[in-house]
Amino acid sequence: MPSFSLRALTTAAFLFTTTTTAFPLFPRETQWSFNLYPTQACNGTGELHAGSGSTGCRAHLDSVASAYTLNTVADGCRIEFYDNTMCDGNEISDLAGPMTTTQTCRVPNLQRRYASYQVTCEKIEV
Repeated sequence: MPSFSLRALTTAAFLFTTTTTAFPLFPRETQWSFNLYPTQACNGTGELHAGSGSTGCRAHLDSVASAYTLNTVADGCRIEFYDNTMCDGNEISDLAGPMTTTQTCRVPNLQRRYASYQVTCEKIEV
């Protein structure tokens, strides 16, 4: 039975790869994800935020966020973190992009918490 599961997973991976490369006219969605943490040590259960493409201002965070770890940010995207709930551009606490180190605990500069975020992605023309 385990060989059947492995064979099914291999077949599914092969079909996905050939489908996405055989039809390059289908747009590939931009991906980003990060975890917010209630402590500045990034311990405990993180709150996952993930998506494709740009977002508006996201201020309905489930918990007070004192730190975050970045999982991934695709080329052409950036994540702006704010210490206010209105994504006020004058109060950016941190900025993450494709070159930002992943899986490193990051805390806001001189701020007490992250209260909102906004993701901006360029449209990728195929």
